[in-house]
Amino acid sequence: MKKKPSYLQSQNTVQFVVDSHLCTSCGICAAICPLSSITMHVNSYGIYVPVIDAETCTECGICVRSCPGHEFNYTYYHKKIHHRLPEHAGLGPYFDCYVAYTNDNEILEKSQSGGLVTTVLVYCLEKGLVDGAVVSKWSDDNPLVPETYIARTREEILRAVGSIYNSVPAAQSAAEILNTEGRFAFVGTSCQIQGMRKAEELYPKLSDKIALYLGLHCLGVFTYHFHDQIFHKIGLERDKVKRFRHRDKAWRGWPCDMRITDIEGNTYDIAAWNSRLKPRPFFTNWRCQLCFDKANEFSDISFGDCRIPAMHKVIQQDGYTLERGLSEFVVRTARGERVVNSLIKDGNITFYAADADSLTKSIGAEKKIGIKTFFVLARLFNVGVPKYGVLFSPVQRSNAVTGFLIDKWTKISSSRYWFFYYGAHYNLFRKIMMHIPHRLFGLANLLLDRNVEWRTHRSDANVVLHEQEASAEKE
Repeated sequence: MKKKPSYLQSQNTVQFVVDSHLCTSCGICAAICPLSSITMHVNSYGIYVPVIDAETCTECGICVRSCPGHEFNYTYYHKKIHHRLPEHAGLGPYFDCYVAYTNDNEILEKSQSGGLVTTVLVYCLEKGLVDGAVVSKWSDDNPLVPETYIARTREEILRAVGSIYNSVPAAQSAAEILNTEGRFAFVGTSCQIQGMRKAEELYPKLSDKIALYLGLHCLGVFTYHFHDQIFHKIGLERDKVKRFRHRDKAWRGWPCDMRITDIEGNTYDIAAWNSRLKPRPFFTNWRCQLCFDKANEFSDISFGDCRIPAMHKVIQQDGYTLERGLSEFVVRTARGERVVNSLIKDGNITFYAADADSLTKSIGAEKKIGIKTFFVLARLFNVGVPKYGVLFSPVQRSNAVTGFLIDKWTKISSSRYWFFYYGAHYNLFRKIMMHIPHRLFGLANLLLDRNVEWRTHRSDANVVLHEQEASAEKE
C-alpha cells in the first residue's frame, strides 16, 4: 500500500480538519500560510476546502492554529472581545437589539432585506471611518463562483448587495488586508469572522487593520451541488447562466424568491419554498450543523432578516410596506454602538427597538442549545467534533419517558443531514436527487419534524456553569 504523504497524516496541517469533515470553508488558512502552500477548491461534497501543496508545505502548524473549524474557544474569545460571558445564552452578548430598514431608496430596492449592511458600509466609507469594505459577490466572469474583494466606493459596495448562501472563503482576504494601506470593515458569516479573530492572535497587525466586523446571521450554507439541482428543475444548463441570486425582490418583494437569468435574457423566478426552504436540509454543509454561532456573536454588529410577526404588525401600522424589506440587527461592541448611534443621529435608518428573546427565535440562535444532538451523531458517524470550551446542554425534562422518546427521535430525524451530505459525494446519488420533486423534500421535513433537535429543547442553558464544568473536565 502506498504510504500517505506526511501532511495527510499529521495534525500540523488543516488536512486533518478536512478529513474530519470539520472545515468551515472560511479560507483563513490559505490567507496566512507563510509559503502560500494552500489554495481553496470545491471538493466532491460541494464545499470549498483547502488543498495543500506537499512540495512546499513545511507543516509549521500556522494554518491549524488559525482554523476555527476544529476549535474555537467560546469563553476565551467572549472575554477577549466582549470582556464578559453572555447574559443571554441564545443570542450572546449585546448592547441593543433593533428592527430597521434603510432610508436610502436605491439600497433598499437592490437589497434582499432592509439594506442595513450596505447602508452601514456606505456610511462608514463616506464618513471616513473605513478606507474600504471587504465584501463578497458572484464573479462577473463566472456567476456561480464567489469572489471577495475590497470595495472602496459606493458603487463597488452596491455590486455586492445580497448574501451568497454558499460557502465562500472570504477570510482569504486577510492576506490582502495585511498588505494594503488603510483600515477596513469586514462582512462575513460567523465562521469567517471566527477565522479572522483567531488570525489576529497570530498577526496582531490584522486587528489594527479591521475597523469593524459586520456579521451575517446564518443557519448554514448550501453545498454547490444545489446549483445543479435547481438548474435541472428549470431545464437550464450551467454554462447558460448569466446571473444567479438566491434571494431577489424583483418578483414578489421581500422576503424574496430565487431569480436566475440566462445568457439570452430569460428570467426564471422560483418561489422561496420550492427553491431554498424545502431543499435546504438536503443540501447543507454538515459542518454547519455543528456550529454554535448562528447569531454571529463575535462581530461588532450582526444582521439578518426580521422574522418577528409582532414587529411586522407594528411597522405596517406605521405605513411601511413589508415587501420593500426588513432587517434586524444586534449591537455587540462599543465600536459597533458608536457607528449605530451616528447612523441613527444622521437619519440614515428607520428603526424600532426589539427584545433579545424575539430576535433569538427569529435568528434561530436557539439551535446552539440543541447542538449536543449533532455532536452525538458526529461521534456515531466517526467524524470530527469541534472543541468550543463550553457545553450547551439542555435542561432535563421532568417527564423522563417523554424526554427519552424525544431524544431518540431527535437523533433519528437529524441524522438525515449527514446522510444527504455524505451521499452527495457520489454522482449517482446526486442524479437521483435531481429527479426528486421538491414537494417531497417538504413532506420529508414535515414528517421528520425539521429542526426538532433544537425546537424541543428548553433554551435556558447556563453558560457560566458549563464553562466551569468544561474547565474541571479539562483539568
